[in-house]
Amino acid sequence: MKTLIFFVVVLAIAIAVTMFADGDPGYVLIARSPWSIEMPLLVFVPLLILGFGVLYVLGRLIRRLWLIPQSMADWRLNRSTKKARASLTQGLLRLAEGNWTKAQNQLITGLPHSDSPIINYLGAACASQALGDTEKRDEYVGAALKASPQNSFAIAMTQAHLYAWTQQDEQALATLTELRTQLPKNTYILRLLVQTYRALNDWTSLAELLPDLRRYKVLGSDAIDALELQAHRELLMMSLPSGSLEVLNRAWQSVPKTLRRHPQLIAIYCDHLIKQDKMNDAESLLREAIARESDEKLLELYGRARSDDIAKQLETAENWLVSQPDDPHLLLTVGRLSICNELWGKARSYLESSIKLQPTAHAYQELGALMERLGESDKALDCYRRGLETLSTIIPSVAPTAVKPAAHRPTGTG
Repeated sequence: MKTLIFFVVVLAIAIAVTMFADGDPGYVLIARSPWSIEMPLLVFVPLLILGFGVLYVLGRLIRRLWLIPQSMADWRLNRSTKKARASLTQGLLRLAEGNWTKAQNQLITGLPHSDSPIINYLGAACASQALGDTEKRDEYVGAALKASPQNSFAIAMTQAHLYAWTQQDEQALATLTELRTQLPKNTYILRLLVQTYRALNDWTSLAELLPDLRRYKVLGSDAIDALELQAHRELLMMSLPSGSLEVLNRAWQSVPKTLRRHPQLIAIYCDHLIKQDKMNDAESLLREAIARESDEKLLELYGRARSDDIAKQLETAENWLVSQPDDPHLLLTVGRLSICNELWGKARSYLESSIKLQPTAHAYQELGALMERLGESDKALDCYRRGLETLSTIIPSVAPTAVKPAAHRPTGTG
């Protein structure tokens, strides 16, 4: 348009300059046999300009009429796209509000003209998941993959998250394992794997994952330490049903050296050793651990570990008692070891001191068994009764220390 106007203006100026250059405007003759047209130049020029204008307007009009169908189609598409974007926005807002049904409806309504259908499908999958419709959820996830195969990783991540949400742990594990091969350093994948392994009680895999958790700083060091402790604790506890000492020792050897000094793990391992009748091994490990740090559970186990040199074991425990005379757990342990050495008087004194400091069902049980052995049935019954009174819903898990038959030896006092 600007070019045409410029051309016409230049043409008019050129003609005007020519016409008035010598004061003679001239004329224009158009002849074609048998007709001819003659007119002054001053008339011809305006007609020429008007003709150009009419032709230009007519051309524009014809072009606009020709493009009306396409313009209407573009207008409708633009209108539909705006509606689709509005539906997507409203759907995501409803999703954020927790209005799952409306969110799903809005997201699906905007699908036909959406310029990002993957967002609609994944949002609808989340809404279906919240509504408990896993069939629809999987249908939407599949549709998202079909609509946008180039974003398969993002779709699989969403799918893994949805599986974990519904505790479909095996499906989540399969998806996460595949994703990890693609992005082994992705911290979100590693976080979901931690959650999945714990849900599946797959402590071996969780223990193998720990180095990567530390390397990529997926969790804080304290959280990873707690996970490591839990994994090895569970692995040690799982070794018991096998009844195999080899399996137990293999589980213990897999524990990092820094954790082999942890009282919880030592207690579990030594408890298994005692049940496997490896008393000397249990006593040695417990003695070293208690010497480093006194612990209630370790002391209780030391009283149950009957080594070959039970007298030496009692002496060791009594040496600890010198620095911890008011520890009720240590007094109970020394009382049990005194019973094993058939030192009834000592045993009674230690057990009564333990009960005086902290009455427990175990201490009353041990004292009751001793009173019964010494022929004091009434006192034994009273101990059993008092022991039961200390319980709420917890049943004692440790049987009374076995008392050897008296044979014909006299009762000692220590």
